[in-house]
Amino acid sequence: MKKTLIRTLACIAGAAIIAAIGRAFNNDNTNMSNQLTYPMNVDSTELLNIYDITDCPMDLACGQMPDTTQENVLLCAAAAFTGQCLDHFEHSNILGPHISGGILYEGHLEDKDGIPFAERYALFVWDGKDLNGRLLGKKICSFPCEEVLDSAVEHGGMAFTQHWVIKNGAIYAYKIQPMDRVEHFRSLCQKEGRFYVMANREEMAYQNYLQALLDVGVEQALYMDMGAGWNHSFYRDEDGQVHILHPKGHDYPTNWIVVMR
Repeated sequence: MKKTLIRTLACIAGAAIIAAIGRAFNNDNTNMSNQLTYPMNVDSTELLNIYDITDCPMDLACGQMPDTTQENVLLCAAAAFTGQCLDHFEHSNILGPHISGGILYEGHLEDKDGIPFAERYALFVWDGKDLNGRLLGKKICSFPCEEVLDSAVEHGGMAFTQHWVIKNGAIYAYKIQPMDRVEHFRSLCQKEGRFYVMANREEMAYQNYLQALLDVGVEQALYMDMGAGWNHSFYRDEDGQVHILHPKGHDYPTNWIVVMR
């Protein structure tokens, strides 16, 4: 009788453990099925490749470019200008205020051709997430923008500084490139409340690139660091395949926008 009771209790305990494991497994599956995903839609025109980053979380990687094996990375490309070609990393070598990992760094300021820094440059900022994990907004801001930076820090967002390309639907008066320079170019763009990374598909003159942005309705755009070696970048398509946009040329870039799932 005693042995029978022990066996019965053992069976009951075993069943309870199995049921608990089953509930945990089901809960894990439920959590996984309810986990948010953030798509980055990729489109193109005859002249441009267009990456819609509006609904994706982002960060600014500093010092070390993310690797193509990091499966949560959908797009990685150079962001702010680097000051000097150093053999080590310093936040002070990144142009302008920037936020990485929710921390604000001052960077360095420089006037160019007698034009004040705050007139030539602007800030792209993602505000981060609210307490419920919902994505907050992205924006392009003129300087000064201390309150915007403070808000992004508070919510774990990101930000970087870059040169105006298109401002209020018109080509910006102070050009970052000669209009006849033929090259690949890339910009962070705003159109009808959505945000995109746009790049020309083939090399073209800068003036033609700017016109291509205007032709697709870009209202605001900031330059993204380009040129041989600085343009090393990649994106991951919806099947998980990595596409290298430009090969690596050197080790001097200091910072990259990282668009994530």
